[in-house]
Amino acid sequence: MSDDWYPSKWGSDDEIGALNLVSSSKILTAARLVRSGRIYNLAHILENGIPSHPFHGQFLYSTFHRHILDLRSPGKKNDAGGMNTRLEMADHTGTHLDGLNHISIGERLYNGYIAEEITDTFGTTKLGMERTPPIFTRGVFLDIASLKQVANLEAGHAIDLEEIKLSLDQSRLSVMPGDAVMIRTGWARFWMSDNKKFLGPCPGIELSAAKFLVDCGAAVVGSDTWNVEVDPTPELRGADAVHQHLLTKNGVRMIENLFLEELANDKIFECLFVCLPLRIKGGTGSPITPVAII
Repeated sequence: MSDDWYPSKWGSDDEIGALNLVSSSKILTAARLVRSGRIYNLAHILENGIPSHPFHGQFLYSTFHRHILDLRSPGKKNDAGGMNTRLEMADHTGTHLDGLNHISIGERLYNGYIAEEITDTFGTTKLGMERTPPIFTRGVFLDIASLKQVANLEAGHAIDLEEIKLSLDQSRLSVMPGDAVMIRTGWARFWMSDNKKFLGPCPGIELSAAKFLVDCGAAVVGSDTWNVEVDPTPELRGADAVHQHLLTKNGVRMIENLFLEELANDKIFECLFVCLPLRIKGGTGSPITPVAII
């Protein structure tokens, strides 16, 4: 593997990656896309039984305190009962953002950081999710399922460069530096209706599409599948070549398990995209509730 992908073009100490492209002027331009003030929620609901990849483990939550029991606590005043729930989950649960410390090429992470040199009990000392800034940028929606005139792409369908270009041409848009690109395969129809199928082989982008999006300057690439990239890959199942090209080589954040059906129904192809990841120190990802605003 060639070493010419590090150090980063943003400097040998950079931990932000392609989000450096989301400049103040980019943010102002993205804000001007809002005309009606309508908000589209792009996240799945976190609930019992959601699909979760075995690598990340199960999502667990339950009622922790009940109002009726809290009301019986000694010294309780004003008849005020409290309730909460307790959650146990990986940082890659539900709709989530991948961090730059998530995938390595050999022993090296984004910008050439050596994984074992920065990994400790609480994630990593570099590239953690606390280093990911709030994302406020232009969103570009590519509906590949509708392009192919199907409810969903087939498992293993590799979205290539030509399909990405054709989708952009049909919407009369282009990907510009700092954009967040959202790719619909139709796979979300299996979320909570057929979790086994959802977590199995899935459609997604192949390496030629990933390279094109990087060349255009995309800062974020997301999809409605658990993997964003096609699985199995044409070369080798689980090769993670797209993850390595986006995250590790180019610092482009990835979002998995997006909910894009409402954008598709309303044919919204350009929007203000907002995503606020949790500031998990050393975290390799973060559950998120991204939104599209038009």
